[in-house]
Amino acid sequence: MNRGYVHLWRKVEDSAVFQNEGLLKVFLWCIIRATHKDIFIQVKTGRGFSQVQLSPGTFLFGRESAAKKLHMSPSTVWKRILKLKKLEILNIESNTHYSIIYIINWPIYQAAIEGRNSESDRQGTAKEHKQEQENVKNKRTPEEVLSEISELGRRYPDQEIINQTFQAISSTRKSKRIADNVKLSILQAWEKYPVESVMAGIKAYLDKGYNDQGKDEMYLLGIIRNVKPEDTRTGGQVRKSTGSPLLDEYYRNQGERII
Repeated sequence: MNRGYVHLWRKVEDSAVFQNEGLLKVFLWCIIRATHKDIFIQVKTGRGFSQVQLSPGTFLFGRESAAKKLHMSPSTVWKRILKLKKLEILNIESNTHYSIIYIINWPIYQAAIEGRNSESDRQGTAKEHKQEQENVKNKRTPEEVLSEISELGRRYPDQEIINQTFQAISSTRKSKRIADNVKLSILQAWEKYPVESVMAGIKAYLDKGYNDQGKDEMYLLGIIRNVKPEDTRTGGQVRKSTGSPLLDEYYRNQGERII
């Protein structure tokens, strides 16, 4: 069965993952397992079932089933998953019933194939292949990345809130920082949603301190994606204080009165 394809960057050859064949196998398995679109999966939880939403770049993980697929012991699989997390390649969110793995930088690695896994797309053409080669050859310079970050950032009137969000996301990394190309991918992902939805999602993410739980930009994107219209409506020009001075100031700048 043709299951589509994923992108694999050549620079993986220069990574620490490439130096360990077992780790490389687990890494490739994770990339292949991750969904490329929003899906819902039914998961057995206790005596019943729950609907779990997966966003692009995520997948449900179980060390026993992974061990069978990878022909490794469950403990070996888990150690290698933790190694990938330490290398900031993925993050893990777990509860008593299941774990979700998030591929960090999925929007950068796989954005070009999001939504393109239909049968006709998989066949491809020589022209498309040539264009992909041109895109790799014309990779953005650091200056171009910063310029695009600035351009996309102007979509949001309160830059302080955006900077605060990037700082919160940075805190989920062991290095306590994120690269400019990651910031760009985050802004590009937000661009698909209304400004009001992005701001409402950011408010929930910051107010509930999800970053302190290690939940990164993929989790924030899931919040933004699920913002309902009523979550962004104010019922006129009056809004109750959000509890966040920065967000209150943002809404004041939109002409609303905070009470």
